[in-house]
Amino acid sequence: MSFKKAFNIGYIVYLIALAFVYFFVPHEYNWIAIVILCLLFGIYQVIVGYRLNKHKIK
Repeated sequence: MSFKKAFNIGYIVYLIALAFVYFFVPHEYNWIAIVILCLLFGIYQVIVGYRLNKHKIK
């Protein structure tokens, strides 16, 4: 799987999760959920980038 495809899949899941948070999480907890989602998306991108770079080196 290419980085672009993995990024697009992760980004679509991230957008769906943001929409879910916006509509279903109480408004006083929205910012916490959004920060957690951003951190998880960032960690996902780091892991995908690391694995693909490791795969390209071999």
